[in-house]
Amino acid sequence: MGNLRVLVIVMATLVLSGCATYSSNSMSDSNDPWQPVNRPIFAMNDALDNALFKPLAKGYNALTPKPIQTGVSNFFSNLNEIDNAVNNLFQGKPEQFSISIGRLAINSTIGIGGLFDVASYIGLTHAPEDLGQTFGMYGAGSGPYVVLPILGSSSVRDIPGRIVSMYLNPLAWLDDVSFRNIMVGVNAVDSRSDLLAKEDIASEISDNKYILYKDAYLEERNFMIADGNLDDTDLTSDIAE
Repeated sequence: MGNLRVLVIVMATLVLSGCATYSSNSMSDSNDPWQPVNRPIFAMNDALDNALFKPLAKGYNALTPKPIQTGVSNFFSNLNEIDNAVNNLFQGKPEQFSISIGRLAINSTIGIGGLFDVASYIGLTHAPEDLGQTFGMYGAGSGPYVVLPILGSSSVRDIPGRIVSMYLNPLAWLDDVSFRNIMVGVNAVDSRSDLLAKEDIASEISDNKYILYKDAYLEERNFMIADGNLDDTDLTSDIAE
């Protein structure tokens, strides 16, 4: 489910390079030694998405007014600012650390618990950071590509970051397990609904969804680690390892 959002970077790369289609053999598989295990998990995730998450997301989009959807997305995004702040601190970015703390404070108060992204209106821009990006900034390679059940694309470097991010999210601090699980479910459906308009990209530019999603994920991670300051060679550095 989380794979679809990374297609935007690949699509932009293809458009800029003038490519009409994306070949299943277009990039190296050298960083995917666990492909025999990854592919069945990918297929399971795809089947689960088609059977559960996609229909729920379509129903959510059809029944929920756009302003409410925006508020829900803002709320969950605001919860991630703690993770952003901690990793900006670890990365030695005091200005971004201050911005993350400021966003959390402003949106949690004036923004009514994060439902309104007031901070962006006053110039405090959202800049996602996580432990995987922190490791990458200090020179850690991505390691083998990994497809996690339900969660989707990841890497050996990024898995510890997923765990840390989970515990830095205030939802993990809730004692009421039932309510916490409901909130996690709402977040998943809301995130999936944002991707409905983008999912046709895969079938249009690739004959191999697995390869496309893998390459897109690795390119996105490179892009995020470098804070967007990449040239064409850097963009595919992890893929060519």
